[in-house]
Amino acid sequence: MRLSFITKQTFINLWTARIPALIAVFTIGISLSIVIGMSLLGYKAINSFDLFQDKFEIEVFLHPDLSREEILKVQNELASINQIKMINYVSKEEAARIFKQEFGEDIYEILDENPLPASFHIKLYKQMTHPGIVENVAHRIEILPGVDDVKYHKEILILIEKYFRLFSLVGTGVIFALLIAMNILIKNTIKLSVYARRKQIAILQQLGAGGLFIRLPYIFEGIIEGALGGVFAGFLLHTAFRAVNFSVQYIFDISLEFSPIIWTVAISAGTVMGLLSSNRAAKSFMYLFARDDY
Repeated sequence: MRLSFITKQTFINLWTARIPALIAVFTIGISLSIVIGMSLLGYKAINSFDLFQDKFEIEVFLHPDLSREEILKVQNELASINQIKMINYVSKEEAARIFKQEFGEDIYEILDENPLPASFHIKLYKQMTHPGIVENVAHRIEILPGVDDVKYHKEILILIEKYFRLFSLVGTGVIFALLIAMNILIKNTIKLSVYARRKQIAILQQLGAGGLFIRLPYIFEGIIEGALGGVFAGFLLHTAFRAVNFSVQYIFDISLEFSPIIWTVAISAGTVMGLLSSNRAAKSFMYLFARDDY
């Protein structure tokens, strides 16, 4: 009987406040799709940034007339710099082979000689790829005897660092704001349901019904709204993915894969949000309305 009463009351509440409930479901769906979409973009951005850090190199070009002992001395000086993780020596002959692999031309056939200098390719520790640290390391290398030039993608490094931080700040702010908006919407919907049943709640309290028993229909109402919002968010994300995948296939001839886990994440997130928000709302408003004199 208790289960039947709770189930009946849940659907009565949803039907009574159907317009606010529908608004909450659609808003939760849109908000969740944005939150999950931005989270996925953030995850991809972090992976891309990590990959860039792994591949980031400083090229140290040497004077062409250095002896083997002088080259070894430069290598030892580089090894003494704490920020450097790995040093790879590239001879003139190896530089010519790399040139042929990348451009498909033999440097000796083009110029009858090999003007490419010997160099060191240096990788830093991940935490040391901040533009300021890299610039300091490059300056220390430039003043070493035997070093002709130091090259690295300074502008790209600064650009990635700048926009990665900006994306992180804006994304975090947007996600936080949307979570607050979803919480307020569910709370307001539950508040309307509680207000519409305020006399019934007062009667149930007078008959000795427990607080949890009275709150359960409103909690289930929030759970249903959150779950339906999660389903709608999954639909929006799937639709957006298909549109993006169509464009990528048309332009780049690459097929992207939509993970079914996104459906689970969206529905689970909506359900949990509905549970937490509705429970707090029912606790906050139920006793307030029940104590009023009607």
